[in-house]
Amino acid sequence: MKALTVQIGIFGRINTGKSSLMNFMTNQNTSIVSEIAGTTTDVVHKQMELNPLGPITIFDTAGIDDTSVLGNARIEKTQRAFDSSDVIILMCEVEKFGVFEESIIKKADKRETPCIIVVSKTDLNQPDETFLEQLKKHSKHIVLFSAINGNRDAFLNTLKEILIKVLPDNYTENYLSLRNIVKKGDTVVLVMPIDLGAPRGKTIMPQAQTVRHILDLNAASYTVQDTEYKAALQNLKTPPVLVITDSQAIKRVAEKTPVNVKLTTFSTVYAADKSDIVEMAKGATVLNNLQTGDKVLISEACTHHASIDDIGRVKLPKWIRDYSKKDLEIKYVSGQDYPKDVANYKIIIHCGGCTLSRKGMLARLSKAVESGVAITNYGIAISVFHGVIEKVLEVFPEALSAYKQALKN
Repeated sequence: MKALTVQIGIFGRINTGKSSLMNFMTNQNTSIVSEIAGTTTDVVHKQMELNPLGPITIFDTAGIDDTSVLGNARIEKTQRAFDSSDVIILMCEVEKFGVFEESIIKKADKRETPCIIVVSKTDLNQPDETFLEQLKKHSKHIVLFSAINGNRDAFLNTLKEILIKVLPDNYTENYLSLRNIVKKGDTVVLVMPIDLGAPRGKTIMPQAQTVRHILDLNAASYTVQDTEYKAALQNLKTPPVLVITDSQAIKRVAEKTPVNVKLTTFSTVYAADKSDIVEMAKGATVLNNLQTGDKVLISEACTHHASIDDIGRVKLPKWIRDYSKKDLEIKYVSGQDYPKDVANYKIIIHCGGCTLSRKGMLARLSKAVESGVAITNYGIAISVFHGVIEKVLEVFPEALSAYKQALKN
C-alpha cells in the first residue's frame, strides 16, 4: 500500500534522466526512456524494497519546464506528486542549475521536505568543484549518477545512508496517537459494522491497520459488529481501555458505551495520525454556523464505485443538510481531483485519507488553512451531526480544548 511506504519523488527538467534513474533504482523498465524530450507524460510510480528502510514508493514525474500543449496538465500532476513526497530527488545536469531547480528547492523548504540533488549523465560530463559548491548552497546531499556506467548497489547504498539521515526517527511508525493511550495487556474493542460499503470477505483499510497496530502495542483487540457491541462489553471481565467504532455507527455505539469508557472513531484516529486533529477539530465548529448558499466540499482520497448508501455521495450530504437546515451547495471530488483553489468553500469535509501519505494529507490541509477555509474529516463531522463530538474528542484532550474554544469565538 503506497500510503504506508516512504514516498520519494523524482523531479527535474525535461530529459534530465528522471526515468533512467527510476529504472536504474528499480532494476526494471518501469518508465519509458527516450532521447525525445517529454516522454514521461504522467506520474509513474513503482514500489521496491530498500532495506533496512523497508518498502518505498518512487515517483517519476513529467519535466517541470514542460512547455507542450499538455504541459500545464502534466505539471499539475507533478505538483500533486510533490505534495505526497516524503523526500525529493532533484535531478540536474552539469552546469544546468537555475530557476527551475531553485523553484523546487523553495517548495521543498516551505514544506520541510528533505531534498537530495542528483547530478545525472556524469558519463558525459563530470561536475567541477565550482558547480558542486553551487549545489551545496541548496542541499547537503549530492549524489552523482550515470545510467550508463553507474554501480546500482553503490548508488542505492549511498541513497539509503542519506535517507536514514533525513527521514524523521518515527517515519515508519503509524498511529502514534494510540501509543499514548493503549499499553501492553490492554483491551481495545473495535466496532466494525458489515454494511453495503464493506468489501466482501475483507475489512476496510483503517480497520485492518488499527488491528495491526494494536498487536504491535502488545494489546488485545476485540472485534464485533455494532449489533453485538453491548454483549461484547458484558463478556469482558474489565472495561476496555478504548472503544473505536466506524463513524457511521457512532450514535448507536455511544448510546451503549459506559461513561467511564473512552470512545472514538477510526476516522478521528486518522485525523490525529495522518493530519492535524487540532485544526480539524476547530474546523468542525463551522458546521454549526452554515448559511444558505454556503459551498461545502466533500473530498475522498480514493476512487471507488459508489453504493446506494455511499458515505461521501449520499449520507454526508443528507446529514449536513439535516443538521444545518440550510440550502447548501455541496460538491464531491475523489482521487486526485482535489481542487487547486479552495478559497470559495466554507468548509472541506475530507475522508480519513487512508490512501494518502501523511505528507499528502497535510498538504491538502495546509492548502485549506492558507486559504482561510475550515477543514475537518468524515469521522469528526459525523460525530458533530450525531451530537457526540465531545465524547469522541475526549481521547484527544488538545483537540477537545480547541473545539470548545473555537465554539466560543
